[in-house]
Amino acid sequence: MDSAEAELEGSVARLFARRPELWRFTVRDRSMLPDHVDPTVLSGEFFIFEIGLSPRRSSEHYNEVYDDIARAITAAVAARPEARRLLPGRTFVRALH
Repeated sequence: MDSAEAELEGSVARLFARRPELWRFTVRDRSMLPDHVDPTVLSGEFFIFEIGLSPRRSSEHYNEVYDDIARAITAAVAARPEARRLLPGRTFVRALH
């Protein structure tokens, strides 16, 4: 595993540790946006989709988790800019042992 992969995996592992209700999310780039999403009204390079929460308590809760995911991804890319290439189309899922 290269250092970018290790940084990304570590950042996501810490996210899952902080958010036990989070079990999945997907990161997409502009080319992977669903047809019903207008990319001209969006800013940013990556977009978070398919957030799985159990339990999902409220819209505010969902937004807080979304923000935590965005911070984790941003921190990984800030630490290792080459991690950017690892994100598009990737789904992160909590590992249960």
